[in-house]
Amino acid sequence: MGFFDIFKKKDHKTITVTERKQNTLQETAAVAAFAEAGEHATALNMINQAAYGKTILAIGREDTFSPMLSAYTLDMAQRLGFEVLALNIMPIPLALTTAKREEEAETFRNKSSKNIAALQAKAAERGITFAHLVEIGDQDAVVDRLHAKFPGMRYVLTDPDPEISQSVRGKVSIPVFDLSSYHGAIA
Repeated sequence: MGFFDIFKKKDHKTITVTERKQNTLQETAAVAAFAEAGEHATALNMINQAAYGKTILAIGREDTFSPMLSAYTLDMAQRLGFEVLALNIMPIPLALTTAKREEEAETFRNKSSKNIAALQAKAAERGITFAHLVEIGDQDAVVDRLHAKFPGMRYVLTDPDPEISQSVRGKVSIPVFDLSSYHGAIA
């Protein structure tokens, strides 16, 4: 029996996720230690994570979100009490002229805004705080920038690769990245 087969059993027990109680003194000591060691960005990030809400960043494929990613994101956000930041990213179309590039970007923004309506409505039905962004650029750079802007961002969810999804039919999992210890690229 494989690892994932245990989740297919009908008689499985419910897994309850509880938050770790915050120990303010320990966390303050850790922040002070990082600051004294010259790790000011890490200390500031720890302070900001304590001050802001918990966020799941869901990255759609092009201008859409698959039903699988949408359902998984909303289920996870509801279970954990997190808010959702949905993101559509379009790579910079460098081969186009500036005018054509702007036209493509505007078309992408419009399609993304129209395609997000169903997911936004489902989040509202469940009482989940929801926001949507459309960005043009490199995905890694956009995620780094958003992580700095929203320090409470804990998880990043993405659609699985469509080619892999086609080949394994129904046995696909959503890629989940935990940013709790991520501090950005170090140059």
